[in-house]
Amino acid sequence: ATIGVAAFQINVVLTDCVAFLVDPQIVASFDYAVRLMELPQGVFGISLATYLLTSLSGLAAEKKFPEFRATLGQGLSYLVVINSLAAVLLLFLAEPIVRLLFERGAFGPESTERAAMALQCLAPGLLAFSMVNILARAFYALGDTQTPMRVSVFCLGVNLLLSVLFINDLRQAGLGLANTLTSGLNVWLLLRALRKKLGTLELAEVKRSLKPVLAAAIVVSILAWPGYQAWDTQFGHATVLAKLGAVFVPAVITSLLYWAVLWADKLPAAVEVTALIQKRLRRTRE
Repeated sequence: ATIGVAAFQINVVLTDCVAFLVDPQIVASFDYAVRLMELPQGVFGISLATYLLTSLSGLAAEKKFPEFRATLGQGLSYLVVINSLAAVLLLFLAEPIVRLLFERGAFGPESTERAAMALQCLAPGLLAFSMVNILARAFYALGDTQTPMRVSVFCLGVNLLLSVLFINDLRQAGLGLANTLTSGLNVWLLLRALRKKLGTLELAEVKRSLKPVLAAAIVVSILAWPGYQAWDTQFGHATVLAKLGAVFVPAVITSLLYWAVLWADKLPAAVEVTALIQKRLRRTRE
């Protein structure tokens, strides 16, 4: 069971082993990128997966499979809305994010460039990394621990092969690309197996989310990098304040535009996620 939900972490360990044999410096660059990937994945992806396990287990025990499929589909649609934004921001703001958090002392501009490159290749896979956690727990709720384990073991082998193929030419970027491709394969295999197990999947909300999320992500993509470049040209990155602005000014502006596009489309998942966030904030204040 552990192999099923820890696929990303195990892939990282395997790719680190491959990288160490080629150049230990690749390991350091890749691991810094992984740390940044784990933040949005842990804050929302794993939290949502853990919450869904309880709900899905109850529905499976009562054999309410239509509700099971609907709850799973709703959870995946939430994930698409949140982690698509996080993935695009990590992709286009990788360099200023790495510079803000890590560039000091022996970690210089070249180290920033290497870690940012790895992060840019990992970022497109953020959605898949998080989906693996949710889909694996859907199997556990159905009392099946073997399927996600077998899929993960197969994908570990694929990841190892891709890492070996990519590392000499692409270095840390190749490791990121290998993990991203493998996670996408993992999601596809789990969805295929789950559809076979349940007869069908209720993914209407996920499909409904894709078009507006893609449109909103394109808006972020167009503006995030030029926004950072404009800030960096004007203020540079010599001070902590300038580094903070390089990340948060374009991130906040493009995030607001992202949500504006989804709200204009009246996307149910976006409205529901916003309501959940507002509810959580009210509880925090109380």
